[in-house]
Amino acid sequence: MTPPFLVLTDFTPAADQALHYAAALATAVQASLVVVHIRRETLLDPDAFNGSIRHLSEGEVAAALQERIQPLGVPVVVESAVDGVEEAVADAVRRHSASLVVLGKPDTETTPDELVSSTSLKLLRATRTPLLVVPIGGQMEVPPRHVTIAADNSPISLKTQSETMRGLLGQLRPHVTVAHVAEPENSDTCALALEAVSASGLLGSIENRVQCHGVRHRRVPEGILLAAHETHADLLVLVARRRSFLGQLFNRSVTSQVILHGRLPMLLLPALD
Repeated sequence: MTPPFLVLTDFTPAADQALHYAAALATAVQASLVVVHIRRETLLDPDAFNGSIRHLSEGEVAAALQERIQPLGVPVVVESAVDGVEEAVADAVRRHSASLVVLGKPDTETTPDELVSSTSLKLLRATRTPLLVVPIGGQMEVPPRHVTIAADNSPISLKTQSETMRGLLGQLRPHVTVAHVAEPENSDTCALALEAVSASGLLGSIENRVQCHGVRHRRVPEGILLAAHETHADLLVLVARRRSFLGQLFNRSVTSQVILHGRLPMLLLPALD
């Protein structure tokens, strides 16, 4: 049985969609859910910038949680985080041995990138646990049938927390494409990227179901999203290297740019390097 998925909710439409996605995925791999309620202003929420968030009473929170978990059809544990979302989520991940953290993402296309807090990368830094970001309104084939893994030509050393994701892919057995983005004047062959992903151990028993796809683009984040579109991906996997989420300029990293502008579910795997 797959260890539980930890899902963050603040009762927004984005969080509700992420919760239903997580429940469907958990059903497919026989996992349970830990649903953690957090205050809206602690997440990536456009309303946090205009002061229109209404605070809920304890009774309203309890009623809203019950309304959402009742129809899910999977075992659910409910918790609330009062302050310090990163610390609270990291503590919940440890206590429940969660294999995956699931976060909904609202539409931020009209919000300047520099005003958007990179909540996802901060949570990845705090928990070092795979993180699934589910954008609102995106394509939601679940369980995913076509998975695209974005990779460069560098070796990939995944943290031990990502081992469960290898098992998850083995259970789902999707068609997998390794995508590589090259400069327009360079070769777009992805043989080295495929070799790096294979050597990481992520593919496991589905290695024979993997193909390559090269894209030429000046901007790597846009090239990755183009590759996901061209390969009809239901899920985009990103390897988040330490330099992506340990620095202070979160919004300038490739990973952050893909998260901000991606419109399909994105799985972030923390790397050792």
